[in-house]
Amino acid sequence: MIQVKRAILALALALGALGQSAFAQEVKISLKNGDILRGLLIVEGDVVVIQHTLLGDIDIPKSSMKKLDRLVVREKKESDAEGSENGEAAGSEPSRSWGRTFIHALTFEPWSKEFEFGMNNQSGRKNRQDFSLRYNMRRRIEKNDYRFLAQKYYGVSDGEKTSDRSLSSFRWRSDIAPGVFYQSDTLYSTDAIKEINLSLEQKFGLGYRFINEKNFKLSTGMGLNGRYRDDRRGNRTTYLVDLFEDIDYRLNQRFRITQEFSIALPPEDSNQYEIQFQTGVVSKITDSLHMSVRYQLEYDRSQPKDRREDQRLVSSVGFDF
Repeated sequence: MIQVKRAILALALALGALGQSAFAQEVKISLKNGDILRGLLIVEGDVVVIQHTLLGDIDIPKSSMKKLDRLVVREKKESDAEGSENGEAAGSEPSRSWGRTFIHALTFEPWSKEFEFGMNNQSGRKNRQDFSLRYNMRRRIEKNDYRFLAQKYYGVSDGEKTSDRSLSSFRWRSDIAPGVFYQSDTLYSTDAIKEINLSLEQKFGLGYRFINEKNFKLSTGMGLNGRYRDDRRGNRTTYLVDLFEDIDYRLNQRFRITQEFSIALPPEDSNQYEIQFQTGVVSKITDSLHMSVRYQLEYDRSQPKDRREDQRLVSSVGFDF
């Protein structure tokens, strides 16, 4: 199990390093009202347009800006200046610039990151505590979109554990034609209540964006899914057909609605299907603080009847950095 976790982390680190080498123009904009926005520079003029991971494309009048920092480009210029001072050719990168790039890759500096924490504490006839943690990283480099997501749920009721689940996934989407994209999704999960010691999945598929507007995106697609699971029934490998759909709707710069749905079923026995559905509302308080309410439903017909359904409503406070 530890080796699997290390393998997933190594994959994420490698892709992060690959993304850093592309020299995407990441910028940080300080506004006159004190807010700070960070994203990928799209247009620069009287109105600056950046691509923000959470808010999407944002139009910012230059009159409302206090300062614009070019994070990646600035570092490259500093490296060139250091090379010139040391007598090196401008076209050759000094060796320490590679060290700096490696450090940025390890810390995922160019990625947009979110951390959410939720807690529910109930006392009375029953004492119940529920905790949730959610960590999300995203970055888009030209035609490639990367997302790493890790979640943890833990609950206790009257001293008895009611939930203990860990999940992580790394998704890569790459545009191959207008509206068409390729998708790879690696998932890892454990569930102590359902006695699932390890569930490791690898998905490959094709998708299409039916709607790809600034404030509204709708994508759907299908693919194949290979899954290895170690639970109370032993070890086994299953192959499934996977259908997915997701929506990202931004009401304004402060409110955003997201929804993801997928269904997977083995071709030889369609009755053993699995459904995953989640939707949420995210409300931005400041550029670095938000609140969210998410509803999640999972239904696995391959499990015993008393363990098939798992649903929760989670309210959290989140930090963007």
